[in-house]
Amino acid sequence: MNCYFAFRRIKNFVCLEVKPTLDVLRLYLKVDPDTVALEKGFTRNVKNKGHFGTGDLEVTLRNLNDLERAKPLIEKSYESS
Repeated sequence: MNCYFAFRRIKNFVCLEVKPTLDVLRLYLKVDPDTVALEKGFTRNVKNKGHFGTGDLEVTLRNLNDLERAKPLIEKSYESS
């Protein structure tokens, strides 16, 4: 079962997908993946991939350190919405 939550300012700036079987959270951010350095297992370009929610940058969170690393990307998505 897929579950996701959307957070918005004026428009959605992040969609959070809960993946309990994988023990991860996935964020979909409105950030152009071509403007950030992608890190295998952490960030991924999903421009041409089907997924729930909005955004072209997928960020996988496995622990609190990943959340800290994701904060600048979340802020960038927030500021552009």
